[in-house]
Amino acid sequence: MTPFALLASLSGFSYREAAEFLAVRPDTVQSWATGRRECPAGPLGELRGLIAAQERAAAEAVKVLRASGTDEIELGYPADDFEARALGWPCVGAWGAMAARVISAASVPVRIVPRGSTLATVAGISRRP
Repeated sequence: MTPFALLASLSGFSYREAAEFLAVRPDTVQSWATGRRECPAGPLGELRGLIAAQERAAAEAVKVLRASGTDEIELGYPADDFEARALGWPCVGAWGAMAARVISAASVPVRIVPRGSTLATVAGISRRP
């Protein structure tokens, strides 16, 4: 276990996704993850920045949901990495890590549905820039 492997996992990345996000080769990520090579500070900082963004987004979502007084949360998940990027996340896994933070902090039931499959997710899509 390495700091890189833990941060990549916490951010929701597979090693392939981490390599794409960090613009490095998959075997480089594998070397960092296994400890064969020490990961430079730059990639670790990029992962920390993504994790901080996930935490901010989740905290804001929970704040809005609590203020709304809703008795159930509906999260519309992106169908693929292209859609996740349109939502501001590098991949579905990174979106999922953010959503897990929402679910962890939520005090009401959470349903995960395909984006656009219900009126609420359609409304959410139309509000998104």
